[in-house]
Amino acid sequence: MRLLDRYLAKKFLFTLCFPIIAFISIFIVIDLVERLSDYIDRGVPGLVIASYYFYFTPYIIVLMFPIAMLLAALFSIGQLSKYNELTAMKASGVSLYRILAPIYLIAFTLSLGLMLFAEKVVPVANQRKAEIKDRHMDRMPQNLPARLSNIYLQNYVPTTSASPTTQGGSRRVFIGFYNAEAKVAEKVSIQDYEGVFILHRIDANTLRWHENAWLATHGYERTFSNGGEVAAKFDTLPLPNLFFTPEVLNQVQKDPEEMSFGELQQFITEVANNGGNPERWLVDLYLKIAFPFANFIIVLFGAPLAVGRLRSSGAVGVALTLVIAFLYFGTVKTGQTLAQSGSLAPLVGAWMGNTIFFVAGLFVLFRARK
Repeated sequence: MRLLDRYLAKKFLFTLCFPIIAFISIFIVIDLVERLSDYIDRGVPGLVIASYYFYFTPYIIVLMFPIAMLLAALFSIGQLSKYNELTAMKASGVSLYRILAPIYLIAFTLSLGLMLFAEKVVPVANQRKAEIKDRHMDRMPQNLPARLSNIYLQNYVPTTSASPTTQGGSRRVFIGFYNAEAKVAEKVSIQDYEGVFILHRIDANTLRWHENAWLATHGYERTFSNGGEVAAKFDTLPLPNLFFTPEVLNQVQKDPEEMSFGELQQFITEVANNGGNPERWLVDLYLKIAFPFANFIIVLFGAPLAVGRLRSSGAVGVALTLVIAFLYFGTVKTGQTLAQSGSLAPLVGAWMGNTIFFVAGLFVLFRARK
């Protein structure tokens, strides 16, 4: 790397550290002040609170990193422009594209790094944060979720019985909706597999917790063998040997932020195989790839804007950052909402914000003073 590239990279990375630290600190302080009375009322120990915000930090980093990148680009390039360093570089025969190249390379590399960080670190941290929150901060009964959706459970079944429902393999349960208060599940499918072959399946309209056991109502029971399929309709079917309880269902549902890309992809496959609608989950799946690239795209859009800010103050840079960030996140949220409602394809909705700002960034770059 040439001396000029090292100088630009060092200036950009040094500037990047300040907004990251500031955003993390502000985010934690605001959240802590807002929840402090709840922590005191419930007697949450200080060490637990510290652990909660420790596991909260990776999510804050991924969420706020694009804004920090934009601020770093605007201020580092803006300083070069303000003190005529850009003019000197151009006078020596270096084009604007070549000047911005190391910053774009760093932004692209950090986008890949944030994607890996969001895949490996953030889901685990979010799960631990949710566990701490459920155990120590949301102990009141009214805070339990009243209705969960698209729940998937799997259990390995040992070969201890000749019954088709307990043959060796795995048991998979898909629940369309679960009412935690009434302890009633709807649109239930219970499937027993041996390897990749299905042996037994129960499809029920409802699954109700009754006298410490599950009771399926209004459905069909199917048994599969080499001789074909045997199906029987039932009004009620006791299922005393199911491996989960209502308490398990209250805790089993994960938010997409708590799943890795692979886990969410597997969950979507199971939802589709069991007749559910995976559209809203597909949007979250594609966003796991699209959102980290915001760090590159938003710098592509913002860096050329700083080239012409010769005498602008720091307040102008902050205001410009807020406007761009508002427009970007608003576009991303709009695309996500439209895709989840079915108005756009999930892939189009997830990448809509990135696509618009990528095209706009190329336009701004080409129009910038060379």
